[in-house]
Amino acid sequence: MLYATEEQRRGTRKILEFIRILKDADVRVSPSESIDVFGALGHVDFTDRTVFRQALATTLVKDYTDLPIFDRCFHEFFDRSPSSESPGPGELVGGPDGGETYEKGLSALDMLEAGEEIDAFIDGMDETAPGMLTERDAVNILLDDERLASSSGALGMMIMNARSRRGRPDGGTDEEGDDAALSFIIGRVRRRMRERAIGSSIRRREEYLLNKYIYQLKPAEVQEMRELVRRFGQKLKNRITLRKKRVKHGGLDVKRTLRSNLAHGGIPFRLYYRDRKIDRPQLVVLCDISSSVNQYSRFMLLLTYTLQGLFSKVRTFAFISNMVEITPLFMEMDPERALNSIFTDTDFTYGFGSNYGRCFDQFVSEFSDSLGRKTTVLVLGDARNNNQDPGLDSFIRIKESSRNIFWLNPDRRHLWNWSDSIAGIYAAHSTEMKEVNNVLDLSEFIDRLFR
Repeated sequence: MLYATEEQRRGTRKILEFIRILKDADVRVSPSESIDVFGALGHVDFTDRTVFRQALATTLVKDYTDLPIFDRCFHEFFDRSPSSESPGPGELVGGPDGGETYEKGLSALDMLEAGEEIDAFIDGMDETAPGMLTERDAVNILLDDERLASSSGALGMMIMNARSRRGRPDGGTDEEGDDAALSFIIGRVRRRMRERAIGSSIRRREEYLLNKYIYQLKPAEVQEMRELVRRFGQKLKNRITLRKKRVKHGGLDVKRTLRSNLAHGGIPFRLYYRDRKIDRPQLVVLCDISSSVNQYSRFMLLLTYTLQGLFSKVRTFAFISNMVEITPLFMEMDPERALNSIFTDTDFTYGFGSNYGRCFDQFVSEFSDSLGRKTTVLVLGDARNNNQDPGLDSFIRIKESSRNIFWLNPDRRHLWNWSDSIAGIYAAHSTEMKEVNNVLDLSEFIDRLFR
């Protein structure tokens, strides 16, 4: 019974550690959800990994966009085998009973307790220390701790044996001593520091990608960014939707409040408010997909269609030297397939470079019915017009026919109006021209549209 109680204690601590990792990865877990998970696990067969994972996901994840992060945390924390990093009790034993006894007289239970003491020691360091310390530093601090070395438990014996064999955390040593004890300590420290950093590492990686200039993304990072943009866009959509719900109530409806509370002698126990009518704007996107900005355009279109539910209507046009409506593509197929179709379709390769003037003239001539007083126009492009007519009259007509027109320019500001860029000409007639270099810039701008 004592063993079962001890096992339950270890299991509880493991689940609490996993919840902390989720929070470090920016997954919101409330106290009530933390309680619910233990209730659910009481009905779960822990040997069934699929059911165990589903129980954790169902109780701890409230937003489906967090499921990819949950899966990564779960794999790193529960599925990743520690044997590749840290020798387990069975790997450090050498007794005649086939692995029940450690070579220095320590049982498997002693090893388990020693491992928990190491975990507690790492956890007890200053919160910022594990992220700053190397594995070698952490091992040396533990081995130099006289309180642990003088303890009568298994860890104290292992530290004394390991001190004579101290070396690098990669296992390199130069002196006589207890290899197994030192290997166990090094492996356990390495595993614990990795476990503690799982959530924060995922969060830092996302922050790094979201802040990185899109043109600097490596091919491997582009695929990673696609999933991140979809997830980040959905979270942005959820946040905007919640904010709109909170501001939906207008002023107090006095007549309805008094009429509804007549049964209470006119005392306003229940208040009624006038609902504000919040119009969803219409969106028209004009996207340059030439080679100089096509990476930006991909993420712009992907984020736009993740957020399309916030708009009453979205129409999208792509251009290089001619303007083509691509709205039907996103209706017929998923965004990723639509994007691949856009960037491989020969209809968009007409000419040898961007021709903004020709495309604006064509838009006014063929697609002006997409504009109206509720329409916000987003133009994404570097305004490099290859020394051709800017089509300024048509651009001004687009502005006059819509609520506002914003230009998102991936070129750095000091390059505007340099070489063949005519950004300044268009900026003078735009509601705003904004430098957009990364996904965070783009999402912050869209978020501002709904404030």
